[in-house]
Amino acid sequence: MQCIYIEIIYFFNQMEAMNTVKILRCGNAVRNSVVLQRNFGVCSVLMTNKTATDPIQKLFLEKLKEYNKRSGGGGKFVDVSPEKQKEYDEVLLNLKKQYGADKGEDFTKFPTFNFPEPILDPINMDERPSA
Repeated sequence: MQCIYIEIIYFFNQMEAMNTVKILRCGNAVRNSVVLQRNFGVCSVLMTNKTATDPIQKLFLEKLKEYNKRSGGGGKFVDVSPEKQKEYDEVLLNLKKQYGADKGEDFTKFPTFNFPEPILDPINMDERPSA
């Protein structure tokens, strides 16, 4: 009779441990569902209408497209006056002279260093010190 009680207690202890694991797994599932809901909420906003609905946003996009057409992708200034271009060139030339970039060196490359091997004094090189 005592053996049966021990087995019943053991059985209930096992069931309690299994229920604890199930509760923990359920908690993880709830957390994951909250994360999925948040991600889905963000994605749904991003995946909706791609056109500009706000008139200010439309105007901004039109100005960006217009600027892109005028710039031509050449890396130059857009609609710059000749005086401003001359001033820019003078300042750039002064900076090149100041930092030594007007000599034709490529400043985008890492410099190469040359460290010559030092010449050692040959005196007492063949003799070993006595201990």
